Amino acid sequence: MNSTQSFSNRSELSCVVIGAGPGGIVATKELLEQGVTDVICLEKSDRLGGIFSGAYDSLTLTSSCAYSMYSDHWIGDGNEHHFWTKAEVVDYWTAYARTFGVVERIRFGVEVEVAEQHSHGWTLRLTDGSELQTRRLVVATGGNRFVNLPDWHTQLTKVRWLHSKDYVNATDLEGKRVLIVGGGESSADITLEISRAAARSWVSLRRTAGWVVPRHRSGRAADLSTNRALWGLPRSYGPELSQRIINFDDSHDSGVNKAAAELNRSCSDLFGVWSTFGTKNHSLPEAIANHGCRVVGDIIEVADGGRRLRESGGEWIDDVDVVLFCTGYKARAPFLPPELCATDPRSLYKHMLHPEHGSSLAWIGLARPGFGSQFPIMEMQARYFALLASGAKSLPDKDTMAEMAARDASRFLSQFGHNARRIRNLVDYHRFMDGMAALIGCEPPLVSSFFLRPRLWLRMVYGPTQATQFRLRGPGKKPRLAREIIMKIPISRFNHMMRASLQWRFREMFRSTNARKAADLPADPAMAAAR
Repeated sequence: MNSTQSFSNRSELSCVVIGAGPGGIVATKELLEQGVTDVICLEKSDRLGGIFSGAYDSLTLTSSCAYSMYSDHWIGDGNEHHFWTKAEVVDYWTAYARTFGVVERIRFGVEVEVAEQHSHGWTLRLTDGSELQTRRLVVATGGNRFVNLPDWHTQLTKVRWLHSKDYVNATDLEGKRVLIVGGGESSADITLEISRAAARSWVSLRRTAGWVVPRHRSGRAADLSTNRALWGLPRSYGPELSQRIINFDDSHDSGVNKAAAELNRSCSDLFGVWSTFGTKNHSLPEAIANHGCRVVGDIIEVADGGRRLRESGGEWIDDVDVVLFCTGYKARAPFLPPELCATDPRSLYKHMLHPEHGSSLAWIGLARPGFGSQFPIMEMQARYFALLASGAKSLPDKDTMAEMAARDASRFLSQFGHNARRIRNLVDYHRFMDGMAALIGCEPPLVSSFFLRPRLWLRMVYGPTQATQFRLRGPGKKPRLAREIIMKIPISRFNHMMRASLQWRFREMFRSTNARKAADLPADPAMAAAR
């Protein structure tokens, strides 16, 4: 009998984690570290890695290794500016799971058919005919299982159509006339791949492609600038920042940069780059500039079984061979009770806990940052849940949870507008991470570091706001390891965005000084410098 089977045979487990993707393995690891040892992780496939392990061939992450890493598992020297392929990131997660004893807790090849709640927890009926009893349940199945398609896809009777979930590579699209529907990061990478092989290609966008930035600038990871120095500023600077980014791209002779500027110019959201989701690659601009891909509007009419399609600008696209939908997914957990299987992330406390169910049920991975990386968010959610499961932390009452969830929803809806109404898991990375840190009690020591460890402070403020800086203090702290890792993290160069952030920070300090003078309050330069 293996170790996983021995845990499965216990009369009642403390927790069952469903899914062995990035959310499931970090949830299992954090539970183990908090002393919740009677836990198992169920994975329906035969391998670790979730949807990533079975994604299209050329998948490459759009957040750098330094940003995407877990807080306490180094990426290896020399990888700070690298972006993992799907094979590489699964290898990293596998090594992480082995290091922290998670692999032994995973039961592969089994799926949950039904999860029934009762007064003491949950009964899980599995596809192999067995049952499990558990006090707590973590749903970490991700949001990319059930495809979202426009209604008109049913009219495509004379052309081939598929969703990006089923896309592997562009080999069988060579010489075809292909329409890609939808924007975003996967869409951009897939569009570039197809545009290189297809006879003609178009990409249909309802509004915009998000805010387009490259993976690299001058050989360095561009997301180094997703840091506290810039993102710690009021969101009202968004329009000015957006115009500076557009001007910078427009100033280059590169057709790719100019195409990126044109795509970003179409973003009319309230706070510009800070009101939308990031498309953190230059794949779509490259497809447009170098491979003849054309951007068209939303499809409003289908004729001849899909061979002819009319877009919202009135143009007809003729002789279509293939339509590829990059139109996202519906968040579903069909094994949960009907009232919970399609839960709106914005109704959840910190996008993870239902006010009526408290810590007996948690979702990990239902928060998608506009910029930054989703993996550090998963880790922060997992850390908080593990503290709740171990009894080290307590939840507020259900009314307070509901009120705080509504407040967070209102805040993100105000910031992201129509994007947040459509993308229900969209959040502001820095605000979300700092909010989770406040709950856990692991806020980075910015003020004290400014005075006592200025080199550490420099990396926490001008380096990527990745997960390790939240390991310096509080529950789960690993200060020596955290300092060692943070000192390896590169900082942003003094580029156009950092120059703007410094200018605006002085502006904010000037405003704060005047406000203090008006209120006759003492100044606090350390706080101003560290914010």
